[in-house]
Amino acid sequence: MPLPERPRGERRASSPRLSIAQSSSLWRDLPGVRDNAELEELTDDQRRLQEVRFEVVTSEASYCRSLEIVVNHFVKSKQLGMLLTTQERNWLFSRLVDVRAISHSFLSKLEERVESDVMHFTVCDIISTQCPLFRKAYVPYLTNQSYQDATYQRLMNENPRFKMIVEKIERSSVCERLPLRSFLVLPFQRITRLKLLVQNIVKRTTPGTEEATQAIKALKHLEKIIQEGNDSITQMKSIESLVSLNSKVDFECRTLPLISQSRRLVREGPVTELMDFSLKDTERSVYLHLFTDYLLLSLPKEGGRFTVIDHCLVSELRVENCRVKLHSLQKNLFRLHMTQKSLLLRTDAQSDKLRWISALSRPHPEIDFSNLVSTSCSGGVDTGFCDTV
Repeated sequence: MPLPERPRGERRASSPRLSIAQSSSLWRDLPGVRDNAELEELTDDQRRLQEVRFEVVTSEASYCRSLEIVVNHFVKSKQLGMLLTTQERNWLFSRLVDVRAISHSFLSKLEERVESDVMHFTVCDIISTQCPLFRKAYVPYLTNQSYQDATYQRLMNENPRFKMIVEKIERSSVCERLPLRSFLVLPFQRITRLKLLVQNIVKRTTPGTEEATQAIKALKHLEKIIQEGNDSITQMKSIESLVSLNSKVDFECRTLPLISQSRRLVREGPVTELMDFSLKDTERSVYLHLFTDYLLLSLPKEGGRFTVIDHCLVSELRVENCRVKLHSLQKNLFRLHMTQKSLLLRTDAQSDKLRWISALSRPHPEIDFSNLVSTSCSGGVDTGFCDTV
């Protein structure tokens, strides 16, 4: 679906159609409402519902004005434009221009609705029809958050001219003493606030009515957009971590392509491998990276690097909880069976052992570690051998 565009040469007003949302913060204070005899006929619940609907309009108008400020004074700043690379500009301002265009289109429709019937206007059907456009702009904007934050911090810390220009613009009266960071987070806040407003409408709307149906529909659309944005952020961070790890590993065994959109890191950390159960000098420190589909077994190196000595599909892993004999000094042991080998591993703390057993035993339900630790520790040293998990 194409994003709404403004005709060339047309000046954009701070509010696309009317000054309704700017002249009053409360619905009951609008001239067409305040002097309307029908106002006295409405119940308190009906008035409160109408106020919530009107808050959708007023809050969108305020949001539009803020977007105008950040686009006109920061995004379109010639000084910043000459200073920033294309990539830095994309990371810092993402789709703010698109977000603004969608917001103005949305506000225009809302004000048209208020103008058509100021006493009984509804808004949720408009929200529902706008959600595909919201998704098109907001999900990429939410996904870009980590790049935006990192770019802003780097430029403020390492580029004195960028910092000087930004602070100069921030001191302008038009910014109302708000920093650039406050403007950049507006889209994150807006989509969440819109969801909360619709939730309030759902609560105050008579069940089974057309407005209730539209409100529930709009709420589901907004929740889906927010969830998709959160999922996209998680996926982006996961890929970033895979890219980072990929640059730090060397494969002594058969190479495994690490970067995959479907792969997630479940757990990682150091453990001790016991090469010989009775001899402590045959221990070595190994590092486990457990992903949703693979386990990497590595030897840690200096500088945070790793040499991968083996890897195994998660579906082929089997883990055993080892209960050692009383005369042994070894504690917190578990045995890990991989495709071609079996490892006897030890952790520093029993809670770490239990967490590894839980993670390696998926898709078993999560273990309540607090209960397990307190139960296991109450009897002192474990007695027995290995139990398959």
